[in-house]
Formats: sequence, C-alpha cells, structure tokens
Amino acid sequence: MARGENCLIAVAGAPTAVTNSAIAGIIDEIGAGSEIADIYGAISGMAGVLDGKFVDLGAQKRKVIEGLRRTPGSILSGRSRFFSEGDSEILITALRTQSIGTLFLLGGLPAIELAKFAVQAAQSADYELIVLCIPLSAENEVNAGDHCPGYGSAARFAAIATRDAARGAQGGEEPIVVLEFGGAGAGWLAASTILARDAQNPAPHSILLPERAVNVENLVEEARRAYQKYGYAVIVTTDGAKDSEGESLDCATLTEVLSEKLNLPARFDKLGLSASVSGANVARADSDEAYGLGGLVVRLADDAASGYGVALKREGEAKGEKGYKVVESTLKLDEIEELPRQMPEAYLGENGSGVSEAFIEWAKPLIGGALPEYTSLV
Repeated sequence: MARGENCLIAVAGAPTAVTNSAIAGIIDEIGAGSEIADIYGAISGMAGVLDGKFVDLGAQKRKVIEGLRRTPGSILSGRSRFFSEGDSEILITALRTQSIGTLFLLGGLPAIELAKFAVQAAQSADYELIVLCIPLSAENEVNAGDHCPGYGSAARFAAIATRDAARGAQGGEEPIVVLEFGGAGAGWLAASTILARDAQNPAPHSILLPERAVNVENLVEEARRAYQKYGYAVIVTTDGAKDSEGESLDCATLTEVLSEKLNLPARFDKLGLSASVSGANVARADSDEAYGLGGLVVRLADDAASGYGVALKREGEAKGEKGYKVVESTLKLDEIEELPRQMPEAYLGENGSGVSEAFIEWAKPLIGGALPEYTSLV
C-alpha cells in the first residue's frame, strides 16, 4: 500500500514559547514545494487522534500562519495520555482514514515516547508511515543536541523574573524571597537565573538544583550573609531540590525553613507555565531555531527518512553571543533517552548551591541578548 499523501502535526506535553514557530516552519516548508499534500493538526493531542479530532491547517489564512511566529504556546493541544498496545490499531485506523503518511510530533519527553510508539504501531500494522520528532522543552529536558528549542526563551524569562523579584525584595516588607522554577528531574531552568546577576544585581544568592543535594545549614548562612550585605536575599529552587537527608526543599518548605532560621519575613513565588510560554520574553534565536527545525523535518520526510529526532549542534569553541553558532542535525529516536537530561558535573557550582562559569558561558548566548538594565543608589 502506498504511503498516504497527507501529514499530521501533533504536540505532546507542555508547550513552549516557540512551539508555534516550529509549527509555522513545517507549514511554510510544505508550502514551498513539498511532496506532502494536506496538512492536518491534532487539536486534542495524540489522545484526540484516536477520536479522529483533526483540524485542516492548510485551510488557514496566510495571516494566521504568519502570526504563529509571534504567538507563544501551541495552537494545537499538547494533552497526552499513556498509550497501550490496544491503542495501536485505533491509531493506525485514524491515520489511514485521513491518508496520513507522515507524522510530525513536537514536544518534550512525551513526544519522544509517542513517536517511538507510532513507529512500532505502524510496523506492526504494516502501515507505511514516516515519523519525525522535534524536541521542544522549556526545561531543556530532552537529551538531544546542545539544547532544546524553548529553553532559551524560558531561561530569559527566568533571569528577568529573578532580577525583578530581587527589586521587590529590596523594597518590600519580606526581604527573603524564594523562587521556584520547573525541574523535578533536572535544574536547567533554575540554573539559568544566574544570568540575572551582574554588578548592579547580585541576586540570585543561591540556586538549588535536583542534581546535587544541599546542606541546609550552609544554605541558611548564605542567605544570612546576603541579607546582612544587601538587606535582602533571593534563593532559587526547583520542585526536585533536596537536602542532604533527602528531604524536599521546594519553595514552600524552603521559605518556612529560612524564615524560622533567620527570624525574618519571607515569601515564595512558584513560576511554572508563565515561564514556559512568556511571549514577552521570546529569544529571537530560539524562535528562529524552532522554525528552522520545522523546515528540516519536512525535508527529511520528502527524503523518506523516518524514525528520527532533529536537534541543534553547537559549532566551534568560540565564547559569547557573537561566537555562538548552531547547525541542524538528526539522531535516531532510539538514541534519545526517555529520562530528563541531567546537568553535567562541570556545570554545577562547587558549593552545592550554584552553577559554574562553564554553565554561564554555555547558557548566555541562548537568551537573546542583554536583559533590561536597572539602577541602584550609590
């Protein structure tokens, strides 16, 4: 049986600020002369595909497609569900009904898992299907390439939010502020808050990461020293951070500990979805990279390549934004782990509550230029 002439774009997992840019890249590349005919979108995630819930993306006005690159989040729902072997036949039937011969999956670890499932389902049913995946993650969770599109924009948000929170702590009635960013299994997003720090902005004063347990007494002393020097302290944590005894140091727990130990008013803010999809903080390079990978998967499909994820590979050893350059690459889906990408030891701070200069050099080019400049009294 010949492969279906149409394609389906589906998102699995949490959206990012540049998911729509990747979708736009796919649509534009197909419009430029691909062999693919009609473009469908899964409006309720892969779970909706089983119910035949599709939208004709090719029927959208050009103004809508152009607007995708300025629109954060995802026009297609990323709701996912666990697929069992019994769903394989239902999935293939739904794809066959719409003559879907190419499946583009976008998203984090759920997208990787579902892409592998779709490959197996098609092989079992002897159904000719091209499956390609674009890893997108605000938390940089997929271990594919140098970084995931979506991370740079989220990192920019995290750095600005930390700088803003410090100004609130400095001028408010609660001088101890704890910020929590997503990262149950890895601390990439929390780590990026270090980019808020400069000569005028000393915060964050400590960063807690899931990759390394923290001595609470040492952490309290770091916060005490920051308060004594600056009149406030900003501590960044994740929902996966733990102390040396294995106990959680999420924002609520940590705020209570610091307030009690320092005998000072403290508050916490949990920054989740807003960090992932902030339209005001989209990094230009991040959006361009997502758009480019959208075009790449279409070209791969036209070459009948299947079972691949696409990624970004950093070129050269040059440091700083001017020396930053990435090239598009591919890797087999089987080579991509379904576990969160861990921060390497070289990126972790020696004191257990921070990050290294190597991480700063790696992360700085990803956030799209300088942060807003603030001033202080002298």
